[in-house]
This record gives sequence, structure tokens and C-alpha cells, in this order.
Amino acid sequence: MGAWMDYFSAADDAVAAGQLDVGEVPGAVCGNGIDPAVMMGTLEALLTGRTYDDVRADPRQCALVAQEEDCAVVVTTLTDGVRDALAGASLSDLRVAAAAWGRTEEFNGEFDGDEDAGELAELVEAFADLSREARSAGHHLYCRISM
Repeated sequence: MGAWMDYFSAADDAVAAGQLDVGEVPGAVCGNGIDPAVMMGTLEALLTGRTYDDVRADPRQCALVAQEEDCAVVVTTLTDGVRDALAGASLSDLRVAAAAWGRTEEFNGEFDGDEDAGELAELVEAFADLSREARSAGHHLYCRISM
């Protein structure tokens, strides 16, 4: 059984919680397999130069916003640090970070070919586009995980 991860922006936690039981989250980036705690924390560390432990200590790092009674769907926060790092990064920096991210143990060698690395770079660029829009609107980033 897999999990589906939809990354999206919202003005605040209450608005994000409203995405718990919608069919499709408007403007979401599909990040299936990219968990918001460890993997996005690692990406933030790569982009900002902060340690992973510092990223994990941020109170908005994967904090629970809402959940269904059976926990089949949950909404969690992402940090403003990852939003700002993605939004402010150049295309070159995003590609370098994506390549380094793909070599982390969480990906288990999944992104070691040029084609695979390109797919991961495209995902990071999509996260960056979402982050730019979110920052411009004064929104935060969230992840809706559906089991």
C-alpha cells in the first residue's frame, strides 16, 4: 500500500486543514514518495546549509495540521525555510541540490542515472515554482498525505 503526497500552499493552517478531504488539491505538486519530514528536511538542509538537526528542530517542520479519524489522510506543515530556500534558488542551484538530494540514502539509489536525475530536478523545480507563488502570496507550504 503506497502513500500519495500532494504539496500545496495555503494562507494558514486553518485553510490548509480544509484540504483534508477534497478530491484534488488545487495547484498542488504531486510528490509521491517524497516524505515531508525526512526527505524535505534533507532538501532544506542541502539548500540552506543548515544541519538536518536544525531543520528538524523548526516547529513547523512536519507539524500535524489535520487528520481524518482513521489517519488515512493527514495534512502537515513544511517550514518557511524550505519555502524561502526553494523560492530564492537559481535554476543552477536547484539542479545541484536535486543531484545531491538524489544521492541521499532516503532515495536508495533510485536517482543515479542521468534520466532519473533529470526527473528529480524537474520535481525540485516544480517545488520551487510552488514556493515562489506561496512566498509571493504570503502563504505557507503543506503536504497532504493520503494512504
